Amino acid sequence: MASAIFYMFEAIALNKKFVSSTTVGQNARAVFILGSVLLIIITLVYVFYANNFLMSMRKHDYGLFMMLGAKRSKISKLISFETLIVGAASTLLGIVAGIGLTKIVSSFLITSLEIPIKYFQAIYVPAIWTTLILFMILFAIAGMINAGVFSRTAALKLLKSENQTDWKQPKTKRLVIQAVLGVLLLSGGYYAMYDIRQLQVGSIWIGLITIVAGTYLIFNSFFVMLLERIQQSSLNSKGINNFTIAQLKFRIRDYTKILSVVSLLFALALGAITVGIGFQSDIPEIANGNNAYAISATNPSAKMSSLIAKVEGKTTSHYQQKVTDKVVYYRSSDFNKSPLKYSAFVLKGNQAGLSQIKTSTLKQLKDPQSPAYQQLSSLQDPSLKSRRIRFISDTTFDQLRGRTNELQLIRVKDINSQYRSLKSVMDLQKTEFGSQTVQLMGESIVLYSMLKSMFSSMEFMGVFLGIAFLAMLASCLMFKILSGAQSDKVRFEMLNKIGTRKKVLQHSIMLQILGLFGLPAVLGLLDVAFGLQMFVKANLLYHAYRTFAYSSIGFLVLYLIYYGVTVLIYQKIVIPKTRSEK
Repeated sequence: MASAIFYMFEAIALNKKFVSSTTVGQNARAVFILGSVLLIIITLVYVFYANNFLMSMRKHDYGLFMMLGAKRSKISKLISFETLIVGAASTLLGIVAGIGLTKIVSSFLITSLEIPIKYFQAIYVPAIWTTLILFMILFAIAGMINAGVFSRTAALKLLKSENQTDWKQPKTKRLVIQAVLGVLLLSGGYYAMYDIRQLQVGSIWIGLITIVAGTYLIFNSFFVMLLERIQQSSLNSKGINNFTIAQLKFRIRDYTKILSVVSLLFALALGAITVGIGFQSDIPEIANGNNAYAISATNPSAKMSSLIAKVEGKTTSHYQQKVTDKVVYYRSSDFNKSPLKYSAFVLKGNQAGLSQIKTSTLKQLKDPQSPAYQQLSSLQDPSLKSRRIRFISDTTFDQLRGRTNELQLIRVKDINSQYRSLKSVMDLQKTEFGSQTVQLMGESIVLYSMLKSMFSSMEFMGVFLGIAFLAMLASCLMFKILSGAQSDKVRFEMLNKIGTRKKVLQHSIMLQILGLFGLPAVLGLLDVAFGLQMFVKANLLYHAYRTFAYSSIGFLVLYLIYYGVTVLIYQKIVIPKTRSEK
């Protein structure tokens, strides 16, 4: 899994043409260099967790070999050989899986986002070599470290390694102090992100320091205090809850760091996905805020009319005009029958500006400074931009000489769903008027298309890498939990021998792992929920929490998948196959 996700990241990071083709350009390359370093560090931790999980199941065997007279040098070679074989096999399988995941995820995102992605390849040779070389180096290092540890460890200690622990009962006073300090630090960090208007850049630094420190203290103290409180309640005496809670307390010292890291990095990944999707989902809002009409056409050709007819859910307004050298004349009656709609951004208190569609009056349309007048001017034929607009009666209009033109203004209910049809109309306009001229037109589809091109590549990378990081970090937590499964085998065998039912044992495992998976998820969700205030208060996102709700659902689905897999593997390892109960 680690090699698959590393490949997914490098398929983007090493593809210079693809990164350079995005709107972030050269800045993205620096971000990916930093991201690669961070991912290598996380991968290193991940590989050693997975390696420790595999080695934990072999300690007893190695100790037995040494007791039977096997030389330490032979054991060291055996350990190194096994580590490299497992590493090579998993890396090759991971690269194949990574190519498949890259193809599936990229195809899904490109289709769902309807974005033109250039130079991106699911099978990218430099990414394959980088992944293979890096992981073989990591497994070679892991093999040497394992060989060195085992060669210096006494055989008797290896045989009894499952019964050893460095856990100590924490002092209540210290726990209370750490818990209070952790809550205060988290509260301070959340407030700093909320008050970004006053603190500005300082809010980011304050939030970073206080939330990191507060998260560690919360897991190191609050979790333990919660378990101790449950132990003192009546729940402790039901079934084997006493055993379940003791198991969690027993491992809390080992899990504090990993739970803190998982919580923080999950918050960062989830936040990146939420913000990326948030910017993309705000594009229609921004485009509609620029102009209420998606398309305008003056005397459309037969081809243009056929393309406009394909747009679904549209409302078309027709206005007659006559043009002189300096003035564009319109029938006032047309605007009385079909009042012109115009859009504007309205700030509501401290919330982000939301576009509102308003209905104009003739008085507003006659004022050159009004938004309605300016919008109508921008929707006319590009050659009429310099001419004044006047509204006259039907009688006066009929007396004017010249050709009568028809201006069609088209509104749509959902610009997202009609993007392809509207883009076809815009492409034909570019052929008729030229690309530069169309870019200056006020149609909302023009701005929508520009923003979609700008933000789509960012959303693609954010969601693509967010999914990869979330999967990797969840896998990291899974292997950390599974690495302690072998030592729990004896405890579950003992419970089985005294007649504990298999369903009770399974329920105990589910609760233990739910606590270890659930707490980072809850705290990570809180971090993102408060962190989004920075974007809301800065008026950068219009529907931040609606997007956050959708992203969180995906986050929880991924968590549930890994939770279920971890529970099944853990149960298979620790629950005896032979039932001692009658």
